[in-house]
Amino acid sequence: MKLLVCTTEYFPHGAGIANVVYNIVEQLTGRGFECTVCSPTGPDIRLGSWPLIEKAGVIGLLNYWYQVSRHFKDNDYDAVWLQNPFIVTKNPFARCLVTMHSTYYGSSAQGVGDLHIHIYESVVARIERSCLTRMPPNTLFTGVGQPVREELERIGVAGDRITYIPNGVDVRHFRPSPDKKVLRKRFGIPADGTVLLSVGRLTPAKRPFTMLEAFSQIGKKRRDVTLCIAGGGELLEATRDLAQRMGLKNVLFLGHVDHDRDLPDLYACADYYIMTSQYEGGMPPLTLAEAMASGVPCIVSDIPNLGVVNEAGCGRTISFDDAARAGDEILRYLDEEHPDHGANARRYAEEVLNWDALSARYARIFECLAHEIPDPGGGRTGTGIVSYNAD
Repeated sequence: MKLLVCTTEYFPHGAGIANVVYNIVEQLTGRGFECTVCSPTGPDIRLGSWPLIEKAGVIGLLNYWYQVSRHFKDNDYDAVWLQNPFIVTKNPFARCLVTMHSTYYGSSAQGVGDLHIHIYESVVARIERSCLTRMPPNTLFTGVGQPVREELERIGVAGDRITYIPNGVDVRHFRPSPDKKVLRKRFGIPADGTVLLSVGRLTPAKRPFTMLEAFSQIGKKRRDVTLCIAGGGELLEATRDLAQRMGLKNVLFLGHVDHDRDLPDLYACADYYIMTSQYEGGMPPLTLAEAMASGVPCIVSDIPNLGVVNEAGCGRTISFDDAARAGDEILRYLDEEHPDHGANARRYAEEVLNWDALSARYARIFECLAHEIPDPGGGRTGTGIVSYNAD
């Protein structure tokens, strides 16, 4: 099968979307698919501008998708896979699957960030709605989280055209390690004590300031806990400054950590993973899936996309609306005995989130598109929800 993949980011450039697309393409190639990847950085066809996307946001996205619509006006692909498309002109693809990793509609509805960010996302959400609802009626959709699936329905996409397929993880690459102290030395992390790890871009939706406020509450009662923050993002410097102003001594900013070479060891040397997000598109987010595969118990905010922690029995969900109270809840959890949480996290990742199983579901959809038959596992009768009992 000849499959065209159009994405605004592809590994090693980008983050969540890049990771998902790269891993699924690798798996599909192993299944005999002939995959052609078009992105601003290739590897097969280059369109648009990655620097423009990084600097100008939706303007860069619109530029990329306009070039896609023109470049592929005539094509002979059996099926096409589009990632968060912004095609404002006529869609040239007769048989396509749209995968949404998040929606501007959902982020806007949450009121994430300052007023100017909220206004920007509200405007982009209107463009997004127009692009998605104007897709040909035979277009199929997948959402990487149940909330994303629900957001697509609210936007106006028919529910029987949407399937939920979760984010995945390479369970061979991300795995537990017994050598925590040795690994910590590589990153300058104290060998002893308890380590909380946060990984990801520091953006308003991630609420890094809230994370520091909750951690300050922990530091008042326990001095053996270290918070490690890995990643960049628009709020990195402001988060550093806040930590300094608050006088937080046990906070380490690790900056960018190489995803392939170093990140697996960083997860493996942590005692807990922490995520204070107000909004996430993926279910679970990729960093949470990686932490779970690494056998790390998880402390996360109580938003729907992070409910997998309760489903897997591998940690604690907490409301971070009151940072001081959240800090007290984290302290109680740290003081409890929960030896099974790390093992439960690893087991869930192996059984539910591995890329091999998820790629089989994408392959089935593409086969159905290519042969123009209904997807027997799509829509309301096949949402892809996996029942899992941690016991």
